[in-house]
Amino acid sequence: MKKEKMILVPAAFLMTAMLAFPVMASERIEEVTIDISAVLTDSDNLEVEAEVSDDGCYVDEVTVTNTPSGDWNDSTKPKVKVTLGAESGYTFSTGLGRSDVYLGNDDQTVTSVSRSTSKLSVYVTLPKIEDIDTDYDSDDDMEVYDLFWDDSYGGVACWEGSDSAKKYQVRLYRDGSAVGSTYTTTNDYYNFCGSFTKSGSYTFKVKAIRGNNETSWQESDSKDVNNSEASAIYANRTAAAKYYGSGSSEYNNQTNSSSSNTAGGAWLRDNNGWWWCNPDKTYPVANWKLINNVWYYFNQSGYMTENQWVMNNNRWYYCGVSGALVKSQWVQTNGAWYYCGADGAMLTSQMIGGQYYVDKNGVWVQ
Repeated sequence: MKKEKMILVPAAFLMTAMLAFPVMASERIEEVTIDISAVLTDSDNLEVEAEVSDDGCYVDEVTVTNTPSGDWNDSTKPKVKVTLGAESGYTFSTGLGRSDVYLGNDDQTVTSVSRSTSKLSVYVTLPKIEDIDTDYDSDDDMEVYDLFWDDSYGGVACWEGSDSAKKYQVRLYRDGSAVGSTYTTTNDYYNFCGSFTKSGSYTFKVKAIRGNNETSWQESDSKDVNNSEASAIYANRTAAAKYYGSGSSEYNNQTNSSSSNTAGGAWLRDNNGWWWCNPDKTYPVANWKLINNVWYYFNQSGYMTENQWVMNNNRWYYCGVSGALVKSQWVQTNGAWYYCGADGAMLTSQMIGGQYYVDKNGVWVQ
């Protein structure tokens, strides 16, 4: 796949590229694919997990709706409710019904579907308990070990886990005090770059969980940083998110789910730059895409646009150093200042904040 960077600057106002406007009507989700797994533990607890592999939605909650008061009967078919949430910029189609929900297991059946614009509830009947995986040993070693910081970005916590663990809980500490919340992930890493907001001695703690079983907390070695080092790590938060997910921030309290990208895909990089790979192995070309609630523009070769202007319906938009659409900010290019409004579009022929005037080309008149 041959890809090349395309650089656009505001002076080239004769361009007529017609691109999809990033702030437009919500994209409709017409169908979903859900993989549901169930394991019966030795204490007769049914553990159920679900994953969705479609853009624009995520698993919000999984519940068993016919949990017995005692032990499960081998002939009982568990019934599960999987609630999906729609990400910003997406809504579930009004016509989305049972026939539009696909399951990864032919022994599972969609019994009904209910929806609102932002939530979709899918009710599924699983096979009989006697047919559900019971390969579970509560004595399995779920040890967490080899805790370390990824030096590539500075603030990514990493550890070695166990195949027996279903998920991990991780928490960040600065000078012995907890920073933010306790986060849950199925990965063996967590992005804390956004929580390095000042100097201090940083550590993180991790424990493994499966059903009602969990390990004790394990603590990493300390990472001592001064204010400038903390600022450098904080500045890496967007770059780290391409590999490790958005993670947590002390200020905006973003949390990472079991997937590293809520958009259902992955960032990839080659010698020419970053590009986005969809779950079906396609990639966006000459268009915008909403990823983890941030708009990015991908050029004619499919590469993310960084530090460049993009024309959209005869208006200019600027993609910043991380590739994200810039909003409500001044941008300096080619020795001139331009202002991008609340929707990201460059403003022209008007006063900004009652103090600064930009001409018909968007240039600040000093």
